[in-house]
Amino acid sequence: MNHMDKKTEVLNALQQLIKEREAVQKRRSFNKKETEDSMMMDWTLTQLHIVSTIKEQGSANNTSLAETLHVSKPAITKAIRKMLEKHVIVKTRQEDNQKEVHYRLTEFGEQLASIHARLHEQAKSRYLSLLDGFNTDELDTIIAFLKMITDNLKHNDISFGE
Repeated sequence: MNHMDKKTEVLNALQQLIKEREAVQKRRSFNKKETEDSMMMDWTLTQLHIVSTIKEQGSANNTSLAETLHVSKPAITKAIRKMLEKHVIVKTRQEDNQKEVHYRLTEFGEQLASIHARLHEQAKSRYLSLLDGFNTDELDTIIAFLKMITDNLKHNDISFGE
């Protein structure tokens, strides 16, 4: 197989990956039950990362969340709003600084953080077992490819699934 054919094969495999991922997401949304997965689907990735960060730190404010998660402050504010409404977090104030608002997890937030951590570990384990079939040079190639795609998405707002 020549180089161009190999590149076409990679592109086809990438498109198939995206289609399968979308199909899995659709199946999950149609099969929503009272499961941990459905509980997780109600939240954005940013919100789940906020929950994890607050769990790790005990409490956090908008600035620390934005810096830790590399997300804008307005994005944090938007994510926080729904989390407050749904009683995932509560506002608190420090005794030494009543102006600064911090957030703590509610009991529900603690449950959400635990489920997120467990699902994160399960996914990590699945991906690591998939990567066991590759040698170091192949892993370097995979890393380079994924970084290129990520950079391309960031800078060109392209879609590979179309």
